[in-house]
This record gives sequence, C-alpha cells and structure tokens, in this order.
Amino acid sequence: MKLKDKYMQLAIRGRRTIVISDIHGEKALFQQLLDQVGFSADDILIIGGDIIDKGQDSIGTMHYVFELLKQPNVHMIEGNCDRILEELYEDWLYDYMAYRRTFVHDYLEKVGRTPADYPSQQQLADDILAHYGHYREQLAALPTAIETEDFLFVHAGVDDDYLETDRERALSMPNFYKRHHQLDKYIVVGHYPACNYVEGGLFSHAVKINDTRKVIAIDGGNQVKPSGQLNALIIEADGSLKSEFVDAHPEALVIQSFEVSYQTPHTFTYPEFDIMVEEIDPYFTLAVHSQSGTEFMVKTEYIQGDCGHYRLKDDYTDLFLDVEVGKRVKVVDDTCLGYILIKKGSLVGWVPEEVLAH
Repeated sequence: MKLKDKYMQLAIRGRRTIVISDIHGEKALFQQLLDQVGFSADDILIIGGDIIDKGQDSIGTMHYVFELLKQPNVHMIEGNCDRILEELYEDWLYDYMAYRRTFVHDYLEKVGRTPADYPSQQQLADDILAHYGHYREQLAALPTAIETEDFLFVHAGVDDDYLETDRERALSMPNFYKRHHQLDKYIVVGHYPACNYVEGGLFSHAVKINDTRKVIAIDGGNQVKPSGQLNALIIEADGSLKSEFVDAHPEALVIQSFEVSYQTPHTFTYPEFDIMVEEIDPYFTLAVHSQSGTEFMVKTEYIQGDCGHYRLKDDYTDLFLDVEVGKRVKVVDDTCLGYILIKKGSLVGWVPEEVLAH
C-alpha cells in the first residue's frame, strides 16, 4: 500500500493548528498539554500517530482520542505503534512484550489475567479483539498523511516521490529530519525523538525545525527517553510557528546558583553507545566515544561493562547547566554520586546535588 492510497488534504490557513505526536498511552499528559495550549473548537488539532503503547494508559488514551475525533476540527494520521491491534497474532509479539509495555499489557491488567492464562496467543488475540476490534478497524482507516497548503504531516517520513512512499516506510523511516526532500513545503514528522538529532552538542527534547531542508521533528521522546516530554507544534493563524511541552518529571527548587564559565558539550544518543575507558573514577571518568573518537567525561554510573568492553547505559550528555537560586527545574536522575541530572526547559544536563532542595 502506498501513501497515496491513505491520504487526506486539509485546509488550515488562517486557523491556529496544534500538532501533537507520539502520545504513547499517556492520556493525562496529553490532556495537560491540550489545556496548556488552550485548545478549543476554534483550533485545528492534528494528532501525528502513535497514540498507544509504551505508556501506562493505552486503552484510556485510545478512548479519549476517538472521542476527540468525533469533532470536525480534530484529525489524526496513523503511526507504527497504532498497528498493535493488527499485529496481535504475530510470532514476535510476546518477545516484544518482554521489554516494551504495550496495549496488550493494559488489557491484561484490566481483565486481571496474564498471557499464561490463555492456552495460546491466538486465544489472547481473539479475546482482545472481541472487546476492541472496532478500534482496530478505526485505526486501520486513518490516513497515512495529511497535506495542507504549506505542510505535509506524516508519522516518520517520505521518499522523493512522496505519494508513492510505501506505507511501511512512511510509518517507520528513521532519521528523516536529516534527509532532503522534493516538496516545496514543510514536512512534519514524529516517530524518531528529536533529541537524537544533536545540535551544538546539546541534549534537547525541544521541537527541531530545519528551514533549509524544510523538516520539523516534533517527537519529544515521551515514554521512550527517561528525560522525555510531550511536544506540541503550534502553527498560528498567521503561519508563524511556536511550540510548548509538558512532562511528568518531579520539580526541585534551586537553593544555590550554579554557573559554568566555559564548556564544550557532547551528547551521544542511541545506538552509538560504545566507549573506551581506562581508569574508573568514583564521580566522572575520562572516556573516548568509539564511533566519533570524541574525548569526554562521563558520569561513572552511566558506564556499563568490564574487561575493556564498555558502553554508555543510555543517552548521555556531559553538559553542566547554569541554574539560578529561586528557580525550579525538573529532576531526571538523582541516583548518582554527588550530581543530579536535570531538565531546564527542554534541555538536559548536570548540576551538583547541593544546589537543589530535594
């Protein structure tokens, strides 16, 4: 199936348009973001796919989204995770469920059962579809892309001849933000967290806009990255762009200002985690990033491995953030010796533990 087979055109000029992607089963966070941006019947809302899986309330999120879709100003394109109800009979499902929360987990919790309570995967799938099969049909009927006067909204990306893009590629193409395309309008994608597109060495979950390539990446890493957030791209009625976000990280009060006079930040994201290390330090260890040859200091708790084979345990930044007494920041990781990983806005970095009340 091609993109042209599941394709919608929509006029949005002159109306504020809110675009939110990769909600991943976080209904409360989605509702919080809609409230924060002041979504109303005067706006257009475009949901960029992946409303379910990974988060804690896929069923509730799906119910809520399909209620919203009854409104004429709300539209949605499909995402790769939204196909889970089409994939319940696939051989790989149980293996995938072993390391990633899915719609199936939500269902099993709702009915108080486990996969072991079903004689076969087929019977589990039959049971789920007996209750939610109508949603499978509604999800399958969603367009793969929505094209407007100045934008194309698609979950992951398109090929040069965009209408001929295979549905699978449109839903799962990686790294589209780094690609060039042939359209004379902006392409707005989710799917791949924007923080993976490191700019200036910074680890940021903010919406990224490249005016040269005319690509906008809006996935804030919600439920995929430990420091992730849910982003909204806002296209104002006059065509100008801005963004807002929400996250669920706890707040902390800055009780002591902290400022770094000079630093050259480095950020390394999935999957390039291999590093070389010689002597381990209790606080920060000097390392060399294997793929780039970059030398940097890594918080020692973020090193995995031994006997000369080391890797970062997750996405990592060595940035220290300036903070001002009396301000509030979000805490991402307070389990490390002497330092806390925080977010200031969408930006992730370290501060000494003594500067926060926590």
